Amino acid sequence: MNKNILNKVVYAISSLIVICALFVLADYFGLFGTTIEKRFSFSEIRFRTVDKDTGTPIMNVGVRCFQKNNINGCSRKKSKRVGIVSVNIPVQRAIKKTLLFKKAEEIYKYIEPKMNIMLIHQNYHNRIVTISMEDLYSQKITEKVVEMPPREQLDSEAEEE
Repeated sequence: MNKNILNKVVYAISSLIVICALFVLADYFGLFGTTIEKRFSFSEIRFRTVDKDTGTPIMNVGVRCFQKNNINGCSRKKSKRVGIVSVNIPVQRAIKKTLLFKKAEEIYKYIEPKMNIMLIHQNYHNRIVTISMEDLYSQKITEKVVEMPPREQLDSEAEEE
């Protein structure tokens, strides 16, 4: 009689394992349906701002981002490194999910393919850096060096001409 109960317990446990495995497999192939979840996140890009003549880092550089139909397209992030300006650009992600698995993730593309970022400092001429949004989405660009010419140098060259 003990053997009969043991066989029933083993049969019940193995049936439960097979049912769970079939459930996971069916969910993996999306048989129970998929949902698309929208998430708002940021892509970060860093600029190393240096003096064009001396190569020394420039501190307290402001940022302004703009593109077609988007006047203020980014925000500045605090950076703990000297001469580094970190910029957060908002992106919206679409995540396709099932009950147990995350199947795919893609970024909603902006209509305008380029973002213009102006680096602003009172003692230097403002520089505009244009970045392709595709490069930003794919994280190809993480840090970019920007040389900023001092205002006095460009003003004196203009007076000499």
